Formats: sequence, structure tokens, C-alpha cells
Amino acid sequence: MFRKRFIIVFAIPLLIGCNGNSKSSNSKATPVGENTFVYNGKLYKLLNNELLQISNLDSSRIRKLEISKPTLKNLGDASIDYIKKGASGTIKSVYRGNFLYFRLRLDGINDLKENYYPGKFTVEFLDEYGFVINAIDILTSELVGEMNEDGKIQTYEYNGKIEISIEAEAAISKCSISSTVRQK
Repeated sequence: MFRKRFIIVFAIPLLIGCNGNSKSSNSKATPVGENTFVYNGKLYKLLNNELLQISNLDSSRIRKLEISKPTLKNLGDASIDYIKKGASGTIKSVYRGNFLYFRLRLDGINDLKENYYPGKFTVEFLDEYGFVINAIDILTSELVGEMNEDGKIQTYEYNGKIEISIEAEAAISKCSISSTVRQK
């Protein structure tokens, strides 16, 4: 947090010097959101260490923003053969209002609660280069078993959400699953 505020403090004098406006020497930047502020009638946002002008508040033209319909994103399958041969996990997600909602589905380990010690699964949300954008730990006790008509568990699922910025969500392209679960 300190680094972002530090950059904004030094970016404002650059704005004063760049626009050549002498009447703005006593103007102040007004924060209006995370990394977003108003200065001299313009809305700025600090994004990836770059200061971007988002809009001009002095303009008489108002743009109408459309709320896009959330789309389901398949983050792929991840093998969890290290727990049990043929086991895998699938993650699907959707982004809505600063939250990434996701569903983890584990197949091939229907005997998880009977034949394995309790542990956790760690889901890492990765960008195209393999860098971790965000991660979450899920305890085996939080998994919900999906039963077949015989009353036996077929798969396990977990529905969760994490708070994340829209820029970070856009960077997510795949996932990985690791675990501390071990056979008894």
C-alpha cells in the first residue's frame, strides 16, 4: 500500500508541471477510490505503475457505461495423480463486482473422507506466464460430496469466492491444484 501512495504523491507534481497551468498551483488531488483520484477536473487512475487519465469531468458529454454480462470461464483440468491415480480437478469461474466466484470439482477420489487423512487443497489462479495471481486453501472438511442414486459419493465440489480486482481477474488464464491430503 505504501508504494502505491508514494507513486501518486510524486505523480501529482508531474501533472502540474506538464499541463503548464499556473492557476492550478494550489489545486489538490481528491481520492475517489482505490488508486483513483480527481485532479483539475480530470479523473486519473494508477494502473500497473502508470498514471492513466480516465475521463474529463469538465466535458459536457457523458458516456453511458454498459454492465457486461458475466461469462463463465473454464480454467481447465488439473491432474491430482499424486493423491490417487486418475484423479483430477476442474475449476470454472465467473467474475461479478470485485469477486471471482469459482467452482472446484474433484473427480476420481470418491473415497477421500474414508481412506485419506484430512488436509487441504490449494488452488492457485495463474496468468499466462505461470505467475500466481491469487490462491485459496480449501480444507477437506469444506468439500461437499455429490452422491449417485446408490447413495455413494461420486465427486466432491467446493463453491467459493475471492475478492480480486478486474485487472487481476482478466489476467487469470489457468489454475493449478496442490494438496496436503495423503492416503491412510
